[in-house]
Amino acid sequence: MEHIEIVHEETGHSLGFTLTRAEAMAQKAWRRSTNIFVLNSEGKILCHQRALKKDSLPGYWMTHLGGHVAIGETYEGSALKELQEEAGISGIQPHQLIAWRTTPIAMSRFWAREYVILIDKDVSELNAQPGEVEQFAWLSPQEILSAAKNGENWIAGTHDFWTEYHCLRAVLAAAQVHGLTDLPEGTHMWKQETLPV
Repeated sequence: MEHIEIVHEETGHSLGFTLTRAEAMAQKAWRRSTNIFVLNSEGKILCHQRALKKDSLPGYWMTHLGGHVAIGETYEGSALKELQEEAGISGIQPHQLIAWRTTPIAMSRFWAREYVILIDKDVSELNAQPGEVEQFAWLSPQEILSAAKNGENWIAGTHDFWTEYHCLRAVLAAAQVHGLTDLPEGTHMWKQETLPV
């Protein structure tokens, strides 16, 4: 039975004990997690629909991959593992995975380290993890916000998706300027996005 490290609500630091996943969720204990936002050189976001038989939020669409950080696992190790497990994305070099913030998410009781990576792959090249992911789609921020606004089953970002989206692009651009990652030619030409009405 998988145990999860429990962390302090206000700091995200370990409290020195673990609970099973079921116990942690039942007690609404704070845990560590990773969220990975995958963008492509067109500025679209890799979204996925959660498996229809998931215990929580079945069939919901999300803008990021991720999961619990296992005991003894680093945030980065967890992020690389989740990319491989949930989407079959492997061979990622550490410099390609850019950590852009660590943030508390009160709704789900997570202290989440959030990453962004730029990958150009067709959805047909991805392998949806059975029992976790139903399907993938590349969507623009306008398409995501429109679907969420229309009452569809969506989790767009973790706080304010429109702001997050522009932060993700800025983080990738800064990483490129500082030689931390290589972006395809033309990526810096992403057009200015306008907020959907």
